[in-house]
Amino acid sequence: MKASGYNIRWKKMKYRWQILKTSIINTFQHETAYFAENWTNLFSTVFYTAAMLLFINVLYSNVKTFAGYTFNEMMFLSFVGQMGFYISWGIFDQNDDLLMDDIQKGTLDFVLIKPVPSLFFVSFRRIALVSTLRDGVPTLVVLGSLVQWSALPFGFTNTIFGTLIFICGLVLWHCIRFLLIFPAFWLGNAKGIYSVSYKLTETNNLPLQGYGNGFRIFFSVVVPILFLSAISGSVMLGKSDGGTMLFYAFFVTTIFLAILNLAWKSALKNYTSASS
Repeated sequence: MKASGYNIRWKKMKYRWQILKTSIINTFQHETAYFAENWTNLFSTVFYTAAMLLFINVLYSNVKTFAGYTFNEMMFLSFVGQMGFYISWGIFDQNDDLLMDDIQKGTLDFVLIKPVPSLFFVSFRRIALVSTLRDGVPTLVVLGSLVQWSALPFGFTNTIFGTLIFICGLVLWHCIRFLLIFPAFWLGNAKGIYSVSYKLTETNNLPLQGYGNGFRIFFSVVVPILFLSAISGSVMLGKSDGGTMLFYAFFVTTIFLAILNLAWKSALKNYTSASS
């Protein structure tokens, strides 16, 4: 029985890997076919990075530390925040747009009839590696070159814990964005509600210690956006206890994945009944 259960789980994992591989190949073909049309995104990211660097430099021209972070530590936090943004953008952004369009136009039926796990498929049917590398790498190279890495108080354990929390933050960010889409199953359109996620991304470069206790609890439990960069960066820099934060990250991620699955099943029931 145990061997049989193991084989079933292995087949499911292998099947999902095939979906991911197909998604990467199809998205790569699409992006390279229209590569020249997408260069405007690079200019917008360069402008945003320049504005962010200007703000940080102006801030630290008047103070030596902000929320306990030196200039160098703030640059590192910005690096982590931007890395989180580009990874989540490359994996989830197009899929969010496609799902909203499918719900609004009623074309989600064509997705649901495919012999694939529906939630997994709509989450990963497009993986924009080309766009992510094109827009993200120049920004991260610039930010990385401004960080004095040898001066940062890295420890092996904290780095591992911080990286795992960062991964949990990516999963949580996906859950939050998808949950913001789900009202469309009842309302027909949720783009206004989903636009809240664009405002939430602005918290990526803010240090954890800059939040009051109430905001820390709210943004790590109710809307857990702090794990992606604020908490992971704080742990890597040794400003927060890695073991405790990792436990919280795993716990909150497990809860939100369960909520996402339940919400997806409920939304599909409503969508099926509405379209039948």
